[in-house]
Amino acid sequence: MKKNPSITFVHTSTLIPNKTKLDMYQVPENYDSIKLNIMEHGIIEPLLVNKETNVVISGNLRLQIAGELNIEKVPVIFKEIEKKEMDIKSISTNQNRIKSYFEILKEIEFFENHYKVKKGGRTDLDPKQKEIKEKRDKFLKSVTRDTRDKVKMIDQIATKLYGKDSKKYKQVFNSLDSNKKTLNGQYQHLVDLSKKIHNESILPETHNINSKYTKIYNKSSEDMSEVKDGSVNAIITSPPYFQMKDYGTGKEQLGMESTVDNYLDNLMIIFKECKRVLRDDGSLFVNINDCVIDGRYQAVPHKFILRMLDMGWIFNDELLWIKSNPTYSHGKRSVRGHEPIFHFVKSPDFYYNVSWLKGLTDTENSISYGTNNENPKMISRLDFRDGVLKTNVANTSDLRKESMKEKGFYLTHNATFPIDVPTICALLTTKQEDTILDCFSGTSVVGEFARKNDRYFIGYEFKAEFSLASEVRLIKIPPPWSAEAYWAMKKENDK
Repeated sequence: MKKNPSITFVHTSTLIPNKTKLDMYQVPENYDSIKLNIMEHGIIEPLLVNKETNVVISGNLRLQIAGELNIEKVPVIFKEIEKKEMDIKSISTNQNRIKSYFEILKEIEFFENHYKVKKGGRTDLDPKQKEIKEKRDKFLKSVTRDTRDKVKMIDQIATKLYGKDSKKYKQVFNSLDSNKKTLNGQYQHLVDLSKKIHNESILPETHNINSKYTKIYNKSSEDMSEVKDGSVNAIITSPPYFQMKDYGTGKEQLGMESTVDNYLDNLMIIFKECKRVLRDDGSLFVNINDCVIDGRYQAVPHKFILRMLDMGWIFNDELLWIKSNPTYSHGKRSVRGHEPIFHFVKSPDFYYNVSWLKGLTDTENSISYGTNNENPKMISRLDFRDGVLKTNVANTSDLRKESMKEKGFYLTHNATFPIDVPTICALLTTKQEDTILDCFSGTSVVGEFARKNDRYFIGYEFKAEFSLASEVRLIKIPPPWSAEAYWAMKKENDK
């Protein structure tokens, strides 16, 4: 058996704190309780000290408390250690300590700097490089790779945003260590903030699109005075959901109201305008969803229907969009795998066409009923999981890449419905050369259908970023034929 190293009582004033560790580790939250314990029982665990330099290897905190309590002598175990190994040995004594994220960052920086592996170096072929990597990995094994990577990225982004020694930089790590933000949440917040700042530096204040077939007004749809009374064949839209997403357009933005009633009050202003511009034989489709607050659904869609009925709309139909990748629902409730799409009209004599269903191949009846019969109809569920419509919630992945490549900005919008939703609504209620409007057009998924299927499109979008993204989406699609070109081509084909 090995003998226990001898313990010597040494004058506190002769010992030197370890500066590397002081810079790396913060005062622990239980500092007061440690101090109280030392006050009552003395220093039980000896300090580990470099025999040659009197620098503390392990026990900085105990030395600090001894000074505060005027303890003249402390128990010490002296150890002979080379200067170049001093920091490594002292830090390795802290590997079992519960660390803050800032302390984890400091350790990562220290070990990666001390044990540098050459970029692209083959550690399997170079024994020295292999030994360095193994030592570094051994010291870092107490922290998962994902945590290390996230902490480093948070440091990089926060440094770029605020500067390393700034108050805001320190607040980033304080919010992590106080559990105000999760590691992933803080990382995503900083990424989003970086994109926002970048966008603000290059995006125009307003961006309107005005062509013969496509018009997008970069403004609120509370006022759609650009659109004549009774001139729109169909409105297909999805307003911002209540208390679900902050689009960064100010405190008064739609969806961020304090109550459902206030939210619906603001929506009704817009849908009153919709009623004005819609033809008497036109249709309005609204995709709107509910949310859970304080453990209960807010019944937003149900209250919305009642408000629309009070305004004089006719509630004609309800389609259920069955989603392939729904958001997880917390609490004692099912995962909400659907969203409603409400169909409103102004009069019973509205345009409705199901003839296109006769040519539809839908053997699983994912969106239709009786396609093999003479009179097929839509079925109320739009099942995107296993049938003919295999689609995810959003379709912005390619658009994000194109927006950065072509316009140099980050697209922050992902709350879009798949193009199949407006496709089905529009095929049922419009024909070629009709006009479709989206009063919350976002990145213009509805506009994409219109442009690809010979319809005119009018959009209203409050955020210039989304309006510019709409241009990226739509500009690659050839414009619809004019009525004259369409009929000329049809006449030629009929010969």
